[in-house]
Formats: sequence, structure tokens, C-alpha cells
Amino acid sequence: MRLSLRSVLIAVTGVAAVLTPVIARAEEAVSFRQDPVEYFAARFLTGVIIVGMIMILVSLFRYRGRLGGPLAWALLVGGALLIPAVSSGLGTVLVFERAERVEFCASCHLTMKYFIEDMENPKSDSLAAVHYKNHYIPDDQCYVCHTSYGVFGTMEAKKEGMIDVYKYYTRTFKLPVHLRHPYPNGDCLKCHAGAEKWEAAHADFKQALFAESSHCMDCHEGMGHPAHTVTY
Repeated sequence: MRLSLRSVLIAVTGVAAVLTPVIARAEEAVSFRQDPVEYFAARFLTGVIIVGMIMILVSLFRYRGRLGGPLAWALLVGGALLIPAVSSGLGTVLVFERAERVEFCASCHLTMKYFIEDMENPKSDSLAAVHYKNHYIPDDQCYVCHTSYGVFGTMEAKKEGMIDVYKYYTRTFKLPVHLRHPYPNGDCLKCHAGAEKWEAAHADFKQALFAESSHCMDCHEGMGHPAHTVTY
């Protein structure tokens, strides 16, 4: 039975009506720290996907390959090239952005769950817990502490994260989980260096820390404040 354009639009509208509340519920807890670019980009991406669905359904059921001329080429190029390119590119950016959140790290239940539980435990004395419960870092705590400063730090963090995701889903990780590289002083100093309290406490060996001839964790772990207190 041949479907009319009106029927196709009704069907797509129905799909959109189902998707919209789901998306709204997922994003209803918008705080004052919500990134407006991400907030509207997610909705724009949803609109692009719906437009792509309309174009594909119209082309398939309304014209069934019989349409010729500029309109046919516009539907073909838009549905096969432009819409997928825009949605995949924007979707990738949003995925990488949301991968910085603590909830994303916690989704790897077999490995990261224990580290998140320690960080959120108000009775823990680990460095992660101390920073978390005192709001030294307002959000994205895992990402902020495990990412070096600048563009190259971000790129390195994304690369390491992709390796972690691959090992998680291929079950090639080993417990207990350890950092692949020693924790760099720079990841501490990007926030602490220059602070009055830090300068007063570290004046005698500040230059050694900047030169990485001594390491932050050498002292802080010995003071009974490991980065994490994790028991599998």
C-alpha cells in the first residue's frame, strides 16, 4: 500500500513524540553549571536526526525512487551525506564532552566503581575523597584530576580513555587497576601551584617538584592520604 506524505509525517511526528520526553527526562536536572553549548547542541542534534528520518522516509515511501531533478539530488545528498556527517560529528563532540563526567567513569562497574565509591565516601581520607567532599573541584572530578593542562593534556586523556574503554569491553584489563604511567606532578600543580597555602608549605622543595626530581605522591601517600583507598 502506497503511503502518502501526510502519513509519513504523522509517523515521524509520533517517533519524535516518543523520543522527546525521554531526552527531556535525561536532561531535566539542569544545574547552574550546565554548559549552554552542550545543552542546546544536544537538542539541535535531536532535530537533525529527526529531519534526517523525515527525508529518508519521504524518499522511500513517498517517491520510491521515481523522483528526478534537483529535489531528488537534494534528498539524496542530504540524507546520505550531510545529515549523517553533521549528526556523527556533533554526536562525537557531545560524547567526548559527556565522557568527562563522573557518571561516565562509574558506568565501568567492574573497574571504576570502587574508585568512585571511595571518592564519594565522606569517611574516606584519600586525596580523591578529601577533594570531593570539600568541593575543591566542583564537577568532573575524575577528569580534572587525571588530565594534564592544555590541549595536549586533553588529547592525551581522550587517548588513554579510549584504551581504557577498549580494555574494559574486551575484558583485557587486570585487577587491581593501576595507572599505566606514574601520576605527574603537573596534574597537581596546575591547581595548587601559586596558592598561598601551597607556597608556604612547599617553599623548600618547590623547584624540585616543578622539575619532577621529586614527586607529590612520595610525600602525600606516606602521610596516610593515598590517592584512593580501594578494596576489591
